[in-house]
Amino acid sequence: MIGDIKTVFVDLDDTIWWFSRNSLVSLRHIYDVYGLDGYASYETFDRHYHDINSRLWELYHYGKISRSYLMEERFRYALEKIGCPTGKCAEMNEEYLDFLSWQPLAVPGAGEMLRYLSGKYDVNVLSNGFKGVQQRKLVSAGLDKYVNRIVLSDDCGVTKPLRGIFDYALGVCGAEAGSSVMIGDNYETDICGAKNAGWHAIFFNPAGNCGDYSSADAVVATLSDVAAVL
Repeated sequence: MIGDIKTVFVDLDDTIWWFSRNSLVSLRHIYDVYGLDGYASYETFDRHYHDINSRLWELYHYGKISRSYLMEERFRYALEKIGCPTGKCAEMNEEYLDFLSWQPLAVPGAGEMLRYLSGKYDVNVLSNGFKGVQQRKLVSAGLDKYVNRIVLSDDCGVTKPLRGIFDYALGVCGAEAGSSVMIGDNYETDICGAKNAGWHAIFFNPAGNCGDYSSADAVVATLSDVAAVL
């Protein structure tokens, strides 16, 4: 058990809102709406998109590229790879984010975990995602009623794992580092970032990936396991 906790911060994408599943539906929507079947199979388009998207997000986490560059470049790269004109990259990204934000799938156990935590702690979301989009995701999945505040990198111009966003979140929520805990699925951005800011941290590792996760105060395979830690 992690004691003396008053404030819980939870990552959003693939921690409580099932980004990987919801994104598959949304990317297929883009493929169909923009007639990309005339250029390549969906599997080919999907592979190119995810290849560049993961690399761009890594750069964005560390402040090496801007939000606008990430959003447009991921579609420009994928379209270029399949031989499709790239003039509608910005439009595609806007359509993707809008469609994505209304997808309802939560990570299994997310509602039950948040209901339990909200009965004991001040529960907030801390995310590198985009303003407007992240709020709609919570509403779409019916999770918003358990969350008091949504703190985003867009609000302060600093992304996880950089310490600035963690310090900013404490100020917004009137919390203290020693009595705060971060729950997230990204070990570098969520767990190492939180620990470097003096917080406690719980690593959500549903795939059971092996590694040195010693910085985490606890590692859980399912969200239902969190109740045994907090």
